[in-house]
Formats: sequence, C-alpha cells, structure tokens
Amino acid sequence: MTCNVPRMLLTAAVIAVSALEPAYARDATVGACTQKDSFAKQQTVLDVLVRRLSSAQSDEQKASITASIASKYGAMSIENLIRYREPAMKHVFLRLLKHDKWPVRARALYALKMNGDPGLAAAVGEALSDKDPRVREMAANALGHWGDEKAAALLSAKKAEEKDFYVLASIEAALSTISADPRPYSRYKGDAVWKEALVGPEGAKSVEWVWVRKGENLFNDYHAAWSDFPDADSFCYPVSEYKTDLFCPAYPRRSFGANGNHAGEDCAWFREGCSYYAIANGVVRMVQGAGGDWGFLIVIEHRLPSGDHLASVYGHAAWDLLVKPGDIVSKGQKIATQGLSCSIENGGYGSHLHFGIGDGPFRRSKKVEKGSKIAVEEGGKKITGQVVRIVYAKGTKNQYNWPLLAAVVLLPGGGTVEKVIDDEPVADQISWLQAYIAGCSGWLDPEKFLPSKVEGK
Repeated sequence: MTCNVPRMLLTAAVIAVSALEPAYARDATVGACTQKDSFAKQQTVLDVLVRRLSSAQSDEQKASITASIASKYGAMSIENLIRYREPAMKHVFLRLLKHDKWPVRARALYALKMNGDPGLAAAVGEALSDKDPRVREMAANALGHWGDEKAAALLSAKKAEEKDFYVLASIEAALSTISADPRPYSRYKGDAVWKEALVGPEGAKSVEWVWVRKGENLFNDYHAAWSDFPDADSFCYPVSEYKTDLFCPAYPRRSFGANGNHAGEDCAWFREGCSYYAIANGVVRMVQGAGGDWGFLIVIEHRLPSGDHLASVYGHAAWDLLVKPGDIVSKGQKIATQGLSCSIENGGYGSHLHFGIGDGPFRRSKKVEKGSKIAVEEGGKKITGQVVRIVYAKGTKNQYNWPLLAAVVLLPGGGTVEKVIDDEPVADQISWLQAYIAGCSGWLDPEKFLPSKVEGK
C-alpha cells in the first residue's frame, strides 16, 4: 500500500567549502559551485560563449568555440558548464572526456547524460574502459539513461569483463533501465513529471542556482505494511570509493553528530550523477520527491539475522530514482544517482550524499524506544525491563491491516518478552526521520558501523 503523508520538516547538513582550513589543499575544480557570487559571475561570462556556440552556423565556428570553452574553462569552471542544458554543449563535453582529471571526465559524462543524445553512445561507451572506476560508473549511468540497442550492446560487452563491484551494479541497472517500459522514473505522481528549473538567455539555458528552496515536495510516498524480504546478512557501501573519495585530500568527514545533532554523514561530495547503492537486502519504505531540504530521498528497511531492524537513508538524490515504495532490493543494487549541486532536486546544497542509518525499523514508536525501561507482565507480576529492540508484532494489525509495533524487553532475571505497543499515527512513527536530532538519538554512526560489516573490522 502506497500513501501520501504530510510533508515533514526534514533537513540536511552541508559543510561549506569556504570554511575549509587553508592547510588542506584541494582540487580547485571541485566545490566552487557553493560560492554563489563568484559562481554566478562566471556563469554570466560563459553564457556569452555558450550562446555563441549554440548559434554557430559553420562546423569551423563550432569547432573553434568548442575548443576555446573546453581548453579555457573545462577544468576550472566544470561545475558551471555541467549546468547547461544546450544540445550544442555536447561537443565541449566530448572533448572533456579526454581530460587528465577524473572529476572532469566524470562530470562531462553527467552533462552528456543530462543533455541526452543517444547518437553519442559509441563515444560514451569508450569511457566504459576508463582507468578510474568512478568514470566507468558514470559512463554506464549515461548509457542507461538515454540508451538504445547500441548502448545495450556496449554495456553487455563490458559487463562480462568488469571486475569492480559498484561499476558492475551500475551496468546491470543501466541494462535494466534500457529494457524497461516505461522507464522507472518516467512518472512520479499522476501526471507530475520532474523538470529541471532552467534560467538564462536563449541558447544558454542552465539549471537554476538555489540555496535550499523550502516548500511542498513533489510527492512523499511510503510503504508501511508488512513485507517479507531477505535478511541483511552482508553489507556494502552506499557509494563507490566511500572511504577514500572526499572532496579534498586528508580532510576527514567528521559530519555524523556534528554539533551533537547531525544524524547522518555527508560523503561523496561533488560527484553529481554518481550511483547510490542499497547497503544490504531490504525493502524500500519511503521515496520523497524534491522540494524540501532533502531533495529526492530514499529510505530502505533492513532486517538483520538477529531480528534487529535498521533503516538506511539516502538523501540529496537526483530525480532519476530507480525504486519505489514496496520494492524489494538486494545488497549493492543501484537505487538512484546523486543530485546536482545547488539545485532544487538535491535540496539546494553542494552535491553530496547525506547517508544515515536509523537504529530500528521504518515505523517505530514515538513513546517507546530502544533503551527505554517499561513495565511488562511476567508470571502474573509486573516487572520493569529494558527495551532491547523494536519489532513488528506478530498476529496484530491496526485499522490499515498493518502489523502493530512491539518492544522486545530484557527481563531482570534474563530472557526476553515481547510487549505490543499501542498504535500511533504514522506521522509519529516516522518522526525519527530527521537530519538533525538531539544527541542523534536512534541513529548509528555509519563510519563506525559500515566498515565493521563490510570489511569485518
């Protein structure tokens, strides 16, 4: 069952690039988009060149302007360039596929994907052999987005030889998307189809720069009924290069629990269009459309072999979501891509994944939580015990035919007993889903939890 719930006040964190300590050198092509005034000034300069390229009549003119933009602005202003949605810009991005820096090549593929030209399948297909797996991942995403039979053939050929776990998952998702009819992200709610907000002069239209535009989400759907799905018996990371790919050398994340309330971590900074992967087997419980601070959002519930539940949260995603509420997903399955920096689709922040691990099921009581002490009856006596986990109660249903929640209570003398919790409104049961919450109550630190599960340390 898929329902709509009122928009919750959900927020997400951002680390301002300008706040970095000077001691940390960083790639100057990364993160400039968050510096609004200088970024806007550069966009104005580029508008003139892009308009000239769009209106060029001869191949000679096009080649000259393309070379000028690519050589002068291809690296330092790549974050400006990828915002353009003009067909003529494909020539610039094709040239940038040969750039020596992987962030430039990866972003060129993102821009080619968004400007959409299946005729470029062969050129993009060459990037499936790039030395950097992050670039190969982006090539697969581009081919899957607007691919045809030729793109499918290129992907199939590379699938057999690809050794990287994450790239392979993106190739498989691309092949699945090409064969799907309709595309999994073609419609969201009735006739509502996501469209980027474009601004600028004719011939140089680009995605509007916004800094957290609040408002009603395009949709906010969830699946709260019982679903049987495989246990989460192994884990992977939510993005490729999770541990190493920060936006400047040696800069630690330090984002979970920042100021005591940042209930998630910010990672994969400024990797527009990179893939998000389900960290384990589970069921998709919630998918939210852009409009609020989260941008596009996915929540997946996982059940551990121990009986404990977790909920993984993937925020600031792009509009091309591959899953819907109720879908059963497998570990490593591609579920979405990362949104564009400073745009409505990702909540207005610099492009990154806000990743969180909720310590409990998707639905949980607002009144009783893990660690609480509650009274239970055992042997005709009332005993106070500690709640060790929240589960879905067996054999009990509410008015929507959803299972009620139950607390598994540890008894003073050992052993446990399950106590059904009085039903609460769904809005209360999912009120834990806040990017900021005092003490990060109900959340796990991903950087501590995931490596122990993925690598056994």
